[in-house]
Amino acid sequence: MKRANLKIGIVIVLVAVFIFFFKFTKENRTLAQMNETYKLSDTFKHESLVERSKFVTERDGEVTIVVLGSSVTYGKGATEAQSVWGNLLETDLDKMAGINAKVINHGYSGYSTANLISRHKIRSVIKDDPDIIIFELCLINNNRYPQRDIDQTKADIHWIMDTFKTELPDTLVVLQTANPTIYNDVYLTGSRVTYDQYNNEIAEYVKEQQWPFIDIYQLMQTRMEERHLLIGDVLSDEVHPNGEGYKLWFELLKERLDVPVKELH
Repeated sequence: MKRANLKIGIVIVLVAVFIFFFKFTKENRTLAQMNETYKLSDTFKHESLVERSKFVTERDGEVTIVVLGSSVTYGKGATEAQSVWGNLLETDLDKMAGINAKVINHGYSGYSTANLISRHKIRSVIKDDPDIIIFELCLINNNRYPQRDIDQTKADIHWIMDTFKTELPDTLVVLQTANPTIYNDVYLTGSRVTYDQYNNEIAEYVKEQQWPFIDIYQLMQTRMEERHLLIGDVLSDEVHPNGEGYKLWFELLKERLDVPVKELH
């Protein structure tokens, strides 16, 4: 009787294992087919951040977005009651049909691109295995503490992008500059260029690489001029946006969520 029960138990276990692996294999094949179909589709060829978010949500149930950068990605300058641009992004995407978004904040106060690399923050992003990365280029800090050589900044950015391409080949990476500051046209101690010049040269470099790019620095200045806003209206101090500044930042980002990423430059 015991042997019979043992045999029955073994059969049940084998059947359960077979069903599990059959289901697992079937799901993997379905995901692989979804990925392949998507990559051959017009949507993929002309996709926007919204379209990528919808596709990943349909495939996985949730789209994971990492926002990476300095203190103005972290949200310094905003009060607890004020949302920063990463929070606003998550809230806005979650309101859209077919999107379930989770935004993970990898903003680090005082960090330059060199700090992101040397303190293993790029590895931390990779561990999160995001579907989308929005990378604020830390130029506020590369321009200060002290000013980092522009060619080295270009090399840092290229290393980070190469690492993402190797470690996260299916992840969409969009780069962006940060907000204007009171230092736009100031030569800081020991500096060779102004913050404005620094931003312009890095922006041209990023465009040359044909990476998806949103020039928040220039866009904010243009929108502020249109609305007759002064720099003090959008900053909480010399550098960091206040609540209105972060709302303006996200407003400009939101206007580009439906733009094909190949046209972001």
